[in-house]
Amino acid sequence: MDIEKIITNANPDIVIFLLTTLIAFISWLIKSLVEKPIAESKNTFNKFLEKRIEILTEVKTRLNFIAYFPEGQENLDYKNQLQEIILKDGKTGYLSKETFDAVLKISIDPKTDEKLLFSTIKKIDEDLYLQISKIQDEISFYRKFSNYNPLRRVFGLTLLSLQYTISLSLVISGLFLLIDIFLAATNYFRIGILAVLGLGLYFFDKWLKK
Repeated sequence: MDIEKIITNANPDIVIFLLTTLIAFISWLIKSLVEKPIAESKNTFNKFLEKRIEILTEVKTRLNFIAYFPEGQENLDYKNQLQEIILKDGKTGYLSKETFDAVLKISIDPKTDEKLLFSTIKKIDEDLYLQISKIQDEISFYRKFSNYNPLRRVFGLTLLSLQYTISLSLVISGLFLLIDIFLAATNYFRIGILAVLGLGLYFFDKWLKK
């Protein structure tokens, strides 16, 4: 007996039950394999981001004090404080190699390199701006779609759902169009499509990592 006859002769209630169970299992599997790792990664990222902003702010404050006191005991005191910050409790892991090398040189060198000092402060300012911008985006998203007013919350969630639906529809339509063109094209044109698609995915991946 082949599969078609088995399905035809099967009890509809049993078939519906099995299909429902299969869909539920697939949904659970997708949630376990995709949603949970993403949630854990987000939690790790938030903790790292918070600590990194704290350390960068401490380092920047000491660098500013060193700029205000280019000589004397105050200068040495702030340089010692800077060494304690970057060399204590594994805090170096929160700094980029370029920033760490510059800060370490500034904190050790008795004569402050003003050009290096101000370029490092500028670099940290740019870094902090990027980190804080990410937090502001999260806050803006939360305020927009989690309003205490039930009507505004429903409207926000509806708008968000429509955005996801339109985006998904555009992606699926573009994919089907690309497949249709790929099947109707010559071999050389197919190679060109694959090359363009590969480059597009590469640059899109780089954009997501920013």
